[in-house]
Amino acid sequence: MATDVATLLQLTTEIPLNTWLSAPWEAFVQQADAPESDRLKGYYYQGRMRFEPMSTGSDHSNDHALILFALSFFAANQRIPMTAKDNCSYRRAGVTEFQPDASYYIGENADVIPWGTRVIDLESYPLPSLAIEISDRSLGDDLGAKRLQYEELGIEEYWIVNVQEQEIIAFAIAPDRSSRRIRESQVLPGLRLEILEQALARSRQENQSATTAWLMEQF
Repeated sequence: MATDVATLLQLTTEIPLNTWLSAPWEAFVQQADAPESDRLKGYYYQGRMRFEPMSTGSDHSNDHALILFALSFFAANQRIPMTAKDNCSYRRAGVTEFQPDASYYIGENADVIPWGTRVIDLESYPLPSLAIEISDRSLGDDLGAKRLQYEELGIEEYWIVNVQEQEIIAFAIAPDRSSRRIRESQVLPGLRLEILEQALARSRQENQSATTAWLMEQF
């Protein structure tokens, strides 16, 4: 879907959201780095840009918080080096940008990103091991264009947390960029996705402390 880029740059507060728009890289960067875009998530892939509002919905934020805790506790309990990034932007200038809800550097890359880094330059630093999208109203796009973007980049693992169904749709991405569905994490060995799905379901019936206590027992 093409659009008038000049108009977008003049009316940044009126940029269409939740849709892919044809645009040159320079237009995307100007929009992404504008102060008024601080509350937007930005993606650039195959000559198109997409901006989404950072979700403030209760269901989305609850699942986001639960997944962040669960993975951090699991990694710490298993003594797996890991650093989580929350809504962090990754950029390969002129080519691509993405901003997953959560992303993780695991193993030997856990400490690779220095403090003071804003947008992570993929020409200087490696890709994260795992990218996660918390999908409340964006399931089609998370399964479609974003999945293709992550596959093409070669991120080792990509998860979609389906808020409506308390389901995790996860893919392991091979070095040849092919992907396959998985039910146990490959980058966090021993982490079964069904445990996280059970935690998501329990969180609909009890407070987060109760669900967290149950998760800790499982791990």
